[in-house]
Amino acid sequence: MSFGGATQTMITALKNNKKLLHKRKSLKDNMGGYSDGRNPVEFKTPNANNFELSKLRRELQKENNQVFNKRITLLITFLIILISVLYFFA
Repeated sequence: MSFGGATQTMITALKNNKKLLHKRKSLKDNMGGYSDGRNPVEFKTPNANNFELSKLRRELQKENNQVFNKRITLLITFLIILISVLYFFA
């Protein structure tokens, strides 16, 4: 029984996708386990004191503010260019 080229391509794509699935690491391997519903999940994390946590929190907030400001700047720039182009062609 002979299949056409499109069917063979589909079968090959499915086989290749199946091969990719086996290369992934599971949550259990990466993070130390998962919960069965009765016990909470305990992840493998380094210990940190309150000072280090607050420092990390401040750094993350500062980084998030910078990303937010960049996005707002790009949005405003894009809108100004869009409005000026629309005004020019109108």
